[in-house]
This record gives sequence, C-alpha cells and structure tokens, in this order.
Amino acid sequence: MHQSNHKECLNCGYELGGNYCPNCGQSTSIHRITFRETIKDFFSSTFALEGPLLSTIKLLIVNPGKLFREFIGGKRKAYYKPVAFFVVLTAVLIIVRAVIGYDPFQEQPQMKSESVQEKARVLIDAGKFMVKHINHIMFFLVISIGLVSKLFFSKKYNLAEYVTIGFYISGIYILVGVVQMIVSVYITYITPQYNMILLFLYIIYASTSFHQKKSFLAVFKYVFMSLTAILLYVVLGFGFSFLMVWV
Repeated sequence: MHQSNHKECLNCGYELGGNYCPNCGQSTSIHRITFRETIKDFFSSTFALEGPLLSTIKLLIVNPGKLFREFIGGKRKAYYKPVAFFVVLTAVLIIVRAVIGYDPFQEQPQMKSESVQEKARVLIDAGKFMVKHINHIMFFLVISIGLVSKLFFSKKYNLAEYVTIGFYISGIYILVGVVQMIVSVYITYITPQYNMILLFLYIIYASTSFHQKKSFLAVFKYVFMSLTAILLYVVLGFGFSFLMVWV
C-alpha cells in the first residue's frame, strides 16, 4: 500500500500533511521493500552514506528483531540503510586490515610435504582470494541469508525483505571480523574460524528476535536455518574463489 494513504508517518508516528513528514523528513511514499529499491539504495549509499550508524549497531546487538520489523514496516529514516550499513563496514574492514597489516594466515602451520603442499596450493590460493576480495565475497553471505530465510519463512515477507535482513546480519559479521583482526594483531591471535561460530549463533539470535517464537520446534528451525545459510555461503563464496583461482 502507498504510504500517502496513511495518516501517520511510519517512521515516527507524526501526523502527515504532504510528501514528506514534517517531523522526521521521511518521504510519505513508502512501499514494500523490492529489489528495485535495494539496487537504488546500493547506488545512492555508495555516494551518500547517511544515517544513525552507532544507534543502528546498538539495536542490532540488543534487539535486532525490532530493527528488522520496524525497517521493513516503514520506519526507514530512523535507521542506517542496510546496503549503506554493509558498504561502510566492508570499507572499514578493508581499511583496518591494510593499516594494521593483518595476515589471517600468520599462525597457520606450514605444510612439510611438497606433494601435499602442491595439492593444497589451489585451496590455499582460493582462501587468500576470499580474504583479498572480501568486499565482493561477503555479498554471497547476504544472498545466502536472504534465500534461506525465504525458504524457511516464506509466508510473511518477500525475498527482497529477507535480503535486507541479510545486509544487516552480514554487517555485524564484518564488524566482528574487524574486532577479531585488531585483537589478533595487538593482543593475542584469534583464528578467523571463531568468527563463523559467532555468525552461526548470531543468526539464531537475530531470527529468534525477529520472528519472536521460542518453542523448541522454532529454535530447532532457527538452528537448522542458520547452519544452512552458512553452508550455502561457504559453498558460494569459496566455490567462486576456487573457480577464479583455478581458471
């Protein structure tokens, strides 16, 4: 439904009287999230990043489900846009990694067998490709979360709305990666594999917060969904990297 038919702003609840809310400035023309809007958001966010970043991160930590429901429901001005959130944190990850000189392979044991090393060379190169091109590879996580969420919870929200959630969850995963790099360089080394465990737990937490069902069956569904999303991400991300290196 077109937002202009509503009497109150979906973002702040203020009484409407024109094309823009007189209180918060959000457009009164708000539709359901679509891929067209997501693509438009991507290009606009690349050149004009704006929004309450810190408050968005805080809510994604303490109550992600509330942010998901409100943003999808039309409260867009109050939060950092999902694509912009993803782009900014990806840029932060790349910059921090370059500045501190983080090497994710620094603590990996060296292979002694030349034959084994040769066989594993392509796999190692694929892993390095993923790290070097993380700004592209992370998009597979966004898509994986969106697709799997739609598969498991198909009725209420469309695929584009679930992809929106994927951008937010992936942004938090990137933020965890930034913290892990800083701690590894300046305090003690933490293997990147722990990031994947935290991602698994966060998807479960965010899904529980979003859908607000806490029965045993629902929690089992969240766990299985989280595992499926991560496996799909690994298959797509590493598969793409392996293909690029192998070709």
